[in-house]
Amino acid sequence: MEVHAHSHSERKKWTHYLWEFLMLFLAVFCGFLAENQREHMVEHQREKVLMKSMLKDLQADTTIFSETMRGISLINAHIDSLIPLLSNNNDLNKKATEIYQQEVWANLYYKLIYTDRTIEQLKNSGNFRLIRNNLVSDAIIQYDGYVRNFVLSMQDEAILYYYRKADDIRTGIFKSDVFGNWMKTGFEKKIFIVQLPPAPYFLSTDRKQVETYINLLGKYAVANYWFLQNVQSAVKMAVSLDSLIKKEYHLK
Repeated sequence: MEVHAHSHSERKKWTHYLWEFLMLFLAVFCGFLAENQREHMVEHQREKVLMKSMLKDLQADTTIFSETMRGISLINAHIDSLIPLLSNNNDLNKKATEIYQQEVWANLYYKLIYTDRTIEQLKNSGNFRLIRNNLVSDAIIQYDGYVRNFVLSMQDEAILYYYRKADDIRTGIFKSDVFGNWMKTGFEKKIFIVQLPPAPYFLSTDRKQVETYINLLGKYAVANYWFLQNVQSAVKMAVSLDSLIKKEYHLK
């Protein structure tokens, strides 16, 4: 007859379970800290990538805005020369060449393009929270608001408005083939030359119609001058924001 001895394991003390719980808690907590730290590192890297992208956009804005200012200033200079020619000439045909040499430039329209790629990413993806630097985030919001409200809105609501109004009137005064040939020879031969059509050189020389056109040209020029001031302020803001980002994020 076999006798089986029953072994009894020693009962663990409550402190043993406490240590097991603490070790498990510590492991989970350390894992949480590591994951949290990793997320912070990823976000910081993403933040820096966004700021580098923002610098590229600001550089593009500075270039485009400056080119637009030069173009509009040139148009206004020709408008300033055109208005006296139209105002002090009862027989437009006598000075047709001089008039058309200025008028072809008044036909031009410069469309300012805003490089808002990065700002749209910040808005649409909720990435503005990644920008820890309040000075930078506030400056970006201020810059974007200024460009949209005082540059783009003015371009659409004032500049384009007066350009189209003037264009409606000029269509009944000037022959469009002069402008078409001027553009064509300019692109093909790199020399812009005004070629007058067969006489009469104008579709209409009605004084009232011409005076209406002069008045619209004046309004268009004034809107352009105002617009130029706003664009110049936007350029200054872009340069300032560029310097701030480079300083705060140690970028070149």
